[in-house]
Amino acid sequence: MTMKNFCFLLLCALLFACGEKKSSDNAALTQLDFKLDTLLIDAGEEFFYLRDNLWLSDLSHDGRFLFNYNRNDAVMEKIDLDQGILVKKIQFEKEGPDGIGDFISNFSLTADEQFIAWFYGLNKIFSQEAKVVRDLKLDKLLASDFSEYDIYPMSIFESPDDPNRFFGFYVRWSDMSYYLMDFDLQNESFRKIEIPDMNKIMDFSTDLLYDGQKMGSMGSGAYALSKGNQILVYNNCFNEVYIYDAGIDSLYRKGLEGPLLGDKKTYLPPKEVEGESNQQWEVERKQREDINFGSIHWDKQTQRFLRLSFKEKFGEEMMERRGYQPIGAEVFLSVFDQDFNLIAESLVPELNQRPAKHFVKDGQIWIFENMDDEIAFLRLQIMDR
Repeated sequence: MTMKNFCFLLLCALLFACGEKKSSDNAALTQLDFKLDTLLIDAGEEFFYLRDNLWLSDLSHDGRFLFNYNRNDAVMEKIDLDQGILVKKIQFEKEGPDGIGDFISNFSLTADEQFIAWFYGLNKIFSQEAKVVRDLKLDKLLASDFSEYDIYPMSIFESPDDPNRFFGFYVRWSDMSYYLMDFDLQNESFRKIEIPDMNKIMDFSTDLLYDGQKMGSMGSGAYALSKGNQILVYNNCFNEVYIYDAGIDSLYRKGLEGPLLGDKKTYLPPKEVEGESNQQWEVERKQREDINFGSIHWDKQTQRFLRLSFKEKFGEEMMERRGYQPIGAEVFLSVFDQDFNLIAESLVPELNQRPAKHFVKDGQIWIFENMDDEIAFLRLQIMDR
C-alpha cells in the first residue's frame, strides 16, 4: 500500500468516526438520566406562609438562603437551605417612612442580600432589618413618558457594576407592549428599549369577561431574569429568549427550538370567554394541555441554563369554580450553554406533575412541594453517563 492510499484510508476512517460521534451526540439530546430526592425544611415552632406557593420568593446570590414573603402580614421568612431550617421572620411595616405597602408585584435580592420591592409607585430597597435603604423613585422618572397606571413593573434588577444603574421589565396595558428600562439615577434619566413583537403572545391569550367587562386573562405570560450585564426576557408561548447586553447596548433574539418541544404553542384559543363558565374551563384545559415553556434558570456550577417545560393532563372530574381536575403532566428539561445553544432536551420521567416554583442550587433543580403545610423540595439532578 502506498503512503498516498494509506493517508486516504486514514482520512476516511477519521471522518467515519466523527460522523459516528455526531450521530451519538444527537441521540443523547433527547435522553438524559436523573436522580430525585426530597428535602423537608424544619420550621421549628413556627408556621410557613404557603398560600402563594412560594411565588413571592427569591434566592440569595450564594444560593444558601431562600426568602419567602408573606404579603398578608408583611413578613419575610428567611430559610437556610444548607441546614434545612427556618432562620427567622423579618417583620415589615406597611405604612410610614419604612412602609412596603399592602401589595407588591414581587421582590429580588441584591448582591448584598437587600430586598428590591416593586409595585405601582413602589421601587424601594430594604435592609434585612426591614428599613428603607433607598427609594429609587423609578415611577417619577417614567412619568415623563407614561401615565401612572398604564405601565406595570414586572421585574427590577440592579446593575452589577454601577450602584446608580437599574434595569426594569415593564408591560404597557393599553397595547400589551413590553419594555426594558435602563435607568440612570445619577442623571435622573432612562432609556426605553421595546421588545419587538412580544405582543404576539396575545395570540395565545384569552380575556376573561364578567358582565361584559374584561377582568383578567389566561394563557400567556412574559418574564425576565438578570445574569451579569445581561437581561433575559422570555415567555411561555414561544420557545425563544430576548437578550439585552447592557455592556454593549445590544438586543437580539435567540430561538430555542429543540427536537421535543417545537418553537411555539399550537392551540389558538378564542379571544374572550365569560369568566367561570364552561367555555372558560374547556379553553383553560386545552391551553394547559398544550406545551408551556417554563422559567429559565442559570446554573452557576455547570455554567448552563436550565428550563423545565410541561404539558398537563386532566381527568373528566370538575372542581367547583376551578375547572377540570389535573391528574398529571409530562415534564421536559432543556439544557443550554451560556450562549443558549441547545445541549440536551429530555422528558423527565421522575416528574409527573406541573412543576411548582423552582430554582437552581448546587447543580440541582429544587422544586417546591407543599407537604402537609410544610416546605419540601424535590431535588432533581442530571446524572453523568
